[in-house]
Amino acid sequence: MTGLGLRFVRRPGPGGRAANLAALGATAVVALLVTFLIAGSLGLFHRSDRIGWRSGDKADPATAIGAIDQEDDLRVDGLPMLRVDLATLRPNEVAPPPGLDHTPKPGEVFVSPALAKRWADLSKEYGVAQPTGVIRDEGLSSPEELVLIRGVAPGAIGEHPQYVNSWREDVLDSRMLGLMMAVALGITLVLFPLLSLVGQAAGVAAKRREHRLAALRLAGATRSQVLVLSAVEQAVLGVAGAVVGLVGYTALTPLIARIPLGGGRWFLSDITVNWWTVLIVLAAVPVLSVISALIGLGRVSITPLGVVRGQTRKATSALRLVVLVVGPIVLGYYGMRTGLLPVLIGVAFAALGVRIIGPWAVQVIGRILANLANGPVTLLAGRRLVDDPKGAFRPVAALVLSGFVTGFMSVFMPPGDEDPTFQDLRIGVVLLLGLVFLTVAASTAAGAVGTALDQAAPARALRRSGVPLSVIERAARLAAVVPVVGVGLPVVGFGAFCGLVLSGGQVITEGSSGLLVLVGQVVAGLVLVAVAGAAGAPVLRKASAN
Repeated sequence: MTGLGLRFVRRPGPGGRAANLAALGATAVVALLVTFLIAGSLGLFHRSDRIGWRSGDKADPATAIGAIDQEDDLRVDGLPMLRVDLATLRPNEVAPPPGLDHTPKPGEVFVSPALAKRWADLSKEYGVAQPTGVIRDEGLSSPEELVLIRGVAPGAIGEHPQYVNSWREDVLDSRMLGLMMAVALGITLVLFPLLSLVGQAAGVAAKRREHRLAALRLAGATRSQVLVLSAVEQAVLGVAGAVVGLVGYTALTPLIARIPLGGGRWFLSDITVNWWTVLIVLAAVPVLSVISALIGLGRVSITPLGVVRGQTRKATSALRLVVLVVGPIVLGYYGMRTGLLPVLIGVAFAALGVRIIGPWAVQVIGRILANLANGPVTLLAGRRLVDDPKGAFRPVAALVLSGFVTGFMSVFMPPGDEDPTFQDLRIGVVLLLGLVFLTVAASTAAGAVGTALDQAAPARALRRSGVPLSVIERAARLAAVVPVVGVGLPVVGFGAFCGLVLSGGQVITEGSSGLLVLVGQVVAGLVLVAVAGAAGAPVLRKASAN
């Protein structure tokens, strides 16, 4: 079976090459984004490990070896600067702070490389012509960080110092901790569009092989043999996509390192993938692809005759609406006064509710469209949505879920002041929306190919019966746009509602930035669907020609 599965990959049949290329590209985007999320999260820990000692405050003043006092509201050339006053309270032989040759003595000054270039403006203020030393990379958060570590006498340390037992305290930096919490929320928000992309990538190729595998079942192949064949094909595509994604991330690493999150650019070593990250991506992406493909082929393995005959799928139930209320209830009960975990759970349930309710909503819209049809285009589009609501929703699932993310984030767009936390949040929001948009673009492109191939057989039958090709293509475009408008727009409002429930009805956003993001989401979604429809038309035309 493995050999036959590999043969099917090499010779996919009519339309199979386009399906495999679309699946490969979508899987590569999944691998790239997964690698970025893993490497970025680890990079925050690396940065925190180097500067966490500055936040140390665990020691008893009576036994502490030293004390620290920080001043973080200083400015140099209009840029924020951090000064750390360090006092040794008793003799010790512990290691000096990371990046320093020795623990600063009173009067000694160590500066970051970026601050050393500006020392001419500070030498008079600190009474030192030249700094005692330059802090190495292992003591900095960013290559651009402006930090000064000054040795002072115990009596000059300040009124409320931080007492430490070591200059290398294992403490999470407060700013990095806030970023880690924001990253956790961001991963939760982008997770469902990303999983939809995984399913779309697997579904493109799986849909194309559905009839072929159904024919094998009718010819005597067992259920397990059919599943093995599908798993082998999808695993090959998954591994190839994972490799392409890893190579793409490696090539983009220098650009990613320029993202000024957390106070400055990144050291390349912070976000360079290590060997076990590569193994995780090479294992997780193909496994998820195979699972998604096998779930999509469950109908083939059980009722192959229904596939060949084009049997209508079972209708979805309105009971799905129950799931939609779980997320807002959790968010409203806990609000912003609790820890991060309940918030993540509430957001996850809300996004899951959107994903589950989507096919039912598409089915309802399809029935309305078919009942009100006044021409063949509207009738064909409505019947397409009613006959296979899950298949109709799948290509636009990531786009609809991105509407939820945008609606949710529109409530929390931070004001444009110089607060470092707000600066990180603004960059984080832009980065998150960028990741979601990339996911949506890949999913929509793959969905256009998958939908065209999925509709090839009905379109071929319609063309043979005399229906003009232009009518079939217009019906296909309408069937793609209707779920986006009919489901996507309410989901944008639902996302904003969940954000308001979490914030207790308070809109954090200042000005019109939130409204602009919402309008941008709607416009971008419609443009993506229009472009995808135009890209899928040639595939549908070719696949339905014979």
